[in-house]
Amino acid sequence: MKEAPVSKPAVRTTKKAADATETKPAKKAAAPKAKTAAVKAEAKPKAAAAKKTMAKPPMVSPEELQHWIATAAYHRAEKRGFAPGHEAQDWLDAETEVKAMIGHA
Repeated sequence: MKEAPVSKPAVRTTKKAADATETKPAKKAAAPKAKTAAVKAEAKPKAAAAKKTMAKPPMVSPEELQHWIATAAYHRAEKRGFAPGHEAQDWLDAETEVKAMIGHA
C-alpha cells in the first residue's frame, strides 16, 4: 500500500523574520583615524612636485632634445624606405612632433 505524501506545515513569517533574512548592504570599513607623521611628510612633497610638473613643461637639455628629434627623424626616414631628398622635411616634421609632445610648441 502506498503512503500518502506528508505535507509540511505552513510556515508563517512575521515582518521581523522576513527582514532578518534579507541581505543588508555591508557597512563601510572605518576610515583610518590618523596618518603617521612620516606618511604626512612624504605626501606633501609628492603633491607639490606633481603640481609643479603640471604647471610648466619639463626641462629638457638641448642635447637631449636634439637626440629625440634625430631619433624621430630617423624613424620617419625608415618608414619611407630611406628614399633620398626628404631629409630636411623629416627633420622639421620630427622637430614639430617632439616639441609638441613635450610642450615646447
